[in-house]
Amino acid sequence: MKLLDLEFKLLRGLSKISLTRGKNIITDNKLVRLNGKKIEDSYNIYGKIKDDKLKEYNPHLRFNLKNGKVTLAKCECHEEKYDEDLGGMVICEHLVAIILTFFDKIKKQSNKDNIENVKKENIKYILDEKSNKELLEIDVVLNEVKDKNGDYFEANFFVGSKTKYLVNIKEFISNYIKKENFYIAKGFIYSYKKYYFNEDDEELIEFLEEYLSICRLELNTGNIKIFPQNIRRFLSFIQKKKIKFKYNYQNYLCDIKTTDLPISFTFKKIKEDYVLSTKKVFPIPLNKKMNAFLYDRKIYISSIKHLQSYIKFYEDLKEYGKIIFSKDTYIKDINKVIEVLNEISNDINIEQDIIDDLDKLISFKFKLTNIKNRRIIKVKIIRGNLELDYTNDNINSNYIIKRSRKVRNIESEMNKLRFFYNDGNFIFQGNDDEYYEFLKNGINKIKKMGEVNDFKEEKAFTLFDGSFIHYKLKSNNEEHTSFMFSLSDFSSSDLNKLYIGWKEKKSYIKLNDESFVNLEDEDMTNFFRIVENLNLDIMSENNSYIVENNKLYYLNEKLNNKKYNVNGVEIFKEALNKLENLDDEKIFIPSNLNATLREYQVKGYRWLKNLSKLGFGGILADEMGLGKTIQIISFLLSEPNKKTFVITPTSLIYNWDEEFKKFAPSLKVGIVHGDLKTRNKVLDEIEKYDLIITTYGTLRNDYLKYENIKFNYLIIDEAQNISNPKAKVTEIVKGIKANIRFALTGTPVENNLIDLWSLFDFIMPEYLFSKDEFSKKFTNNDEKSKQELRIMINPYILRRLKKDVIKELPNKIEDRFFVEMTKNQKKMYKMYVKDIQDKLKQIDSRNNKIAIFAYLTRLRQLCLDPSIIVEDYEGGSGKINVAKELIKKSIKNNHKILLFSQFTSLLNKVCDELKSEQIFYLYLDGSTPSKERIRLAHEFNNNEDIKIFLISLKAGGTGLNLTSADMVIHFDPWWNPAIEDQATDRAHRIGQKNVVRVIKLITKESIEEKILLLQEDKKALIEDVITGELKEDGLINKLSREELLELLKI
Repeated sequence: MKLLDLEFKLLRGLSKISLTRGKNIITDNKLVRLNGKKIEDSYNIYGKIKDDKLKEYNPHLRFNLKNGKVTLAKCECHEEKYDEDLGGMVICEHLVAIILTFFDKIKKQSNKDNIENVKKENIKYILDEKSNKELLEIDVVLNEVKDKNGDYFEANFFVGSKTKYLVNIKEFISNYIKKENFYIAKGFIYSYKKYYFNEDDEELIEFLEEYLSICRLELNTGNIKIFPQNIRRFLSFIQKKKIKFKYNYQNYLCDIKTTDLPISFTFKKIKEDYVLSTKKVFPIPLNKKMNAFLYDRKIYISSIKHLQSYIKFYEDLKEYGKIIFSKDTYIKDINKVIEVLNEISNDINIEQDIIDDLDKLISFKFKLTNIKNRRIIKVKIIRGNLELDYTNDNINSNYIIKRSRKVRNIESEMNKLRFFYNDGNFIFQGNDDEYYEFLKNGINKIKKMGEVNDFKEEKAFTLFDGSFIHYKLKSNNEEHTSFMFSLSDFSSSDLNKLYIGWKEKKSYIKLNDESFVNLEDEDMTNFFRIVENLNLDIMSENNSYIVENNKLYYLNEKLNNKKYNVNGVEIFKEALNKLENLDDEKIFIPSNLNATLREYQVKGYRWLKNLSKLGFGGILADEMGLGKTIQIISFLLSEPNKKTFVITPTSLIYNWDEEFKKFAPSLKVGIVHGDLKTRNKVLDEIEKYDLIITTYGTLRNDYLKYENIKFNYLIIDEAQNISNPKAKVTEIVKGIKANIRFALTGTPVENNLIDLWSLFDFIMPEYLFSKDEFSKKFTNNDEKSKQELRIMINPYILRRLKKDVIKELPNKIEDRFFVEMTKNQKKMYKMYVKDIQDKLKQIDSRNNKIAIFAYLTRLRQLCLDPSIIVEDYEGGSGKINVAKELIKKSIKNNHKILLFSQFTSLLNKVCDELKSEQIFYLYLDGSTPSKERIRLAHEFNNNEDIKIFLISLKAGGTGLNLTSADMVIHFDPWWNPAIEDQATDRAHRIGQKNVVRVIKLITKESIEEKILLLQEDKKALIEDVITGELKEDGLINKLSREELLELLKI
């Protein structure tokens, strides 16, 4: 490639500023050395440059001689850097200087070679043509002339070599053009053969010839008369001359400058005003147009734009010495003033207070780009109409920007984000953790600093999160729905990598294509929760899955938000309409129901109807006393010709029979209970019954008889009876064949969340996964997991509390009576505690919880009355004494009382005390037959002479309606407060007309006080299973050895 062609290639993309600075280095003789060296097919140019501060630069350029490609462009002022737009290099002013100088030498050598090829005679002519002539020069003298008719300027011209002579310029030019001799002075006659002028003077003569044809000439002297309005044009043609100038009676030797006037300004803030001033010596305008000035012994014919800007301030500054902008002036207007001043001068001293005010108008543009895997941010500084690249040169060349705190702060802020300045760019220099932090928070910080370009297509600057996920739903049939998703263009392998990272609780994942994905993002977590809770195989190639429709309500809860990209959202709406819009459904209460349902019971009835219509099971978990039975009876009455199987506790079987007879006498009910013959007869004639009822205990004996029977509906009452998944009865109940299953319970969770799983495994097997998988997902006390479980179960559990739905139900007042032990009782208690502690030291209590539970039970019995376990004890009981007084006082005030205890031995002791006081009572425990239970309840409610009913807690805690009682005494606390509440609800339920007072007797300084603390934790689990936090708590079975021993402390 020709070297001269290379010069054009190297310099074509450079700005005028770079070229000018390079030329200035050459003009100012700062290039002190230039060398060239050929190495194989490459040519190297080396330079050495010293600036005004004696700083040394050693630019080095290397290019290929065959193809002209530059392979190295290096200088100390910047590190080697590549840019595709400039052929792979960046060229600084120092490289420009060595390029221009190098090629200038090449051109001169080339011209020299050409001259040597010219014929000798022509060479002689070329060389001798001026060497035999004498050089003449033209001097110009310009005078101001004061005249009554108007001042003007007079131009005189002197021609000569060492001595200059005044000439009649018109005559001289005329003879010069004709190449005729011209007399100038004695002994000095101009001849074109003898004299010549340099190029500048020849241009001047050419201009004067033209000028004389349009301007006035003083005939007597041959001088040129110049009117002030024309002085600028005249000066522009003699600008290369140093002239003698007489003005206002002063003589000057002046250069003519075309540069801007070297004006300086000072801008200060005085109080609240902005004050502009300048030097006391002002430029002198040479005409009314003010387009030429005399200043500092120089004549300035600056650009019109510069002068027009200056004139705006000139008159006021000259007259008043300053210009004041009041405090009411908008800072935007002050900024415009400074912009104009910048057009006038580079010497502006602005006080920092004003700079700080102007900072409000400075803004930034940020361009985020990725070049060869280098993350780069280009910054532009915006001030008014001025837009500058953020470079050291631009900042240092602009007075305001250089002093701007905002601008100075940019580099500091970028450094905090791990972007560091390098040759006009901010380049990321940090690790992956720092870059993730930048993507997560840093970009938003940049957006607060200024405008950021649209970088959506730049993966390197995109932090992928859940907002990039697209979901799609497509209805298949009544049972299943197709569910699909995609995340950008990530592969299944990428998604699996993200899923694993999320499970490992990583903050982010960097994929192979350098993409960063935010795993802390709420929407991404939402996505992975869906994957996890729907058991989706994320490695599936097409990310398409079949989802059972009973999971649509969970999906709706997770995705029914406008921020998610969901195609097919109408499927959610359709599913919700079927389940939730109960009032819109044409579901009528059976006309043959002998009862009027309350509003909440109607909703419960419709909820059951809708679930069954959709083929789903459910848990009716209303609080005790809200009428779960009547809601089920209403539902079954509305489903004629359907076979139903109801399973209840033994104590409640005849309650159910009575309720059906009372509210739905049209239904034929078969009771599978009692002797074998009776049970077999009902089962043999099962087709004649609408429904059959049995007990959990009876079913254990008869379950084989149900192997070939399939029911339309299977209903279980007090469903907590199957909360233990390992129990035989649980296995048997779940083995009964039925299309739809409903569970009734006031306590869906008694001990821990596995209770809940077991109920769901009954109503909808596998809905909550396997037991082990459920435990892994939801029993780890993770708040998010608990929230996920709540979302999953909510559509299929209906729970209402009495306080929320029965406004007319009287209040329930709870009191705790802390009772002192008798002296002998306390002594006996402490002795037993000491004995138990000694025994525990001799056994492995970690593996012998049964022994510990036995000890705890004994301590509880001592709190009640030691005589029930200690033979011949006669030291009395604090609780017996308090209870007896309380009962006597309450009966005197016409109250009816239910007294509950876990221990029948204690109840028998109370019976003896009541007999001694001649108080009539009734008694019920686990040995009481079902029919007798009903009779006892009827007698208590209708016999005003019987004021107290003693009831075993577990035997009588359910299935009894004892609303005639208005006082409940819990003689001893039970581990699970839900059991106590069930018992209390025998009185505090629909039909109660009086305030119910609940009294819990607690023995002070005993194990009973510690049981109260355990009850608080238990209560949270029971109530929150539907509406709030889910707290995994195995209660007494989950207690550690240390916690169990803590219960034994006095």
